[in-house]
Amino acid sequence: MSILDDAIAEHDPSHVFALFSGGHDSLCSTALTARHPRFSAAVHINTGIGIEETREFVRDTCRAQDWPLLELHADRVEQTYEYIVDRYGFPGATGHPYVYRRLKERKIERLIREHKTHRGDRIILATGQRAQESVRRMRHADLAEDGQGWRRIGAQVWANPIAQWSKSDVYRFLEAEGLRRNRVSDLLHMSGECLCGAFARPGEMQELETWFPDVAAYLHELERRAEAKGLNRCVWGHRGDNVHPDQMRLMPILPLCTSCETRA
Repeated sequence: MSILDDAIAEHDPSHVFALFSGGHDSLCSTALTARHPRFSAAVHINTGIGIEETREFVRDTCRAQDWPLLELHADRVEQTYEYIVDRYGFPGATGHPYVYRRLKERKIERLIREHKTHRGDRIILATGQRAQESVRRMRHADLAEDGQGWRRIGAQVWANPIAQWSKSDVYRFLEAEGLRRNRVSDLLHMSGECLCGAFARPGEMQELETWFPDVAAYLHELERRAEAKGLNRCVWGHRGDNVHPDQMRLMPILPLCTSCETRA
């Protein structure tokens, strides 16, 4: 808990939010953050293209644990995944920054605007990022600032309470605390809160067709619509035009999408 304590002591934030995607890592970080007396609420970003079971898991868990929950939705149609696909086709890896900004980043910016109390205010955003999850994530600039486990971007202070945990640590914590695991994460090895497809791994659509056929059917319907409109990028999960593996490794990792990007 020292990373969160240190970040709060350094910045004296008006609010301490735990970003709860529904995955195992974010469940641990949310549970830890909720113990702190400065905890404000869990925050779930409803991207509009996630698995509903994950959203229900987040809601049910927050009710069971008595954690206040803020569920963030798009406030304009232009920020919805369906609008983006119908207009431009599916975002490949090269288009990920565009879809990230509309599905996630603008919601965080709105959260900050609505809760910032004064000009110099800081707001903690606790995440479940872990350094051991991959070699690439260990190089992620947002994971730590000078090894402190937090990084400030304007009024936002991104803190990572479980930065040094292993996956075994995560599982042990969930079992010790009696926290129910998200079935989606157990089946797909990701939270399923966002299925934009920009960094989909080979075989991911087949997994969706097997375990969550309604979601796969919706994505296939979007594919048919994109193809009918003559859009170039009409297949979900494509990597983009002429994207070399080395180029994938050099792409920036964005703080709310590291689980997908580190598999790229």
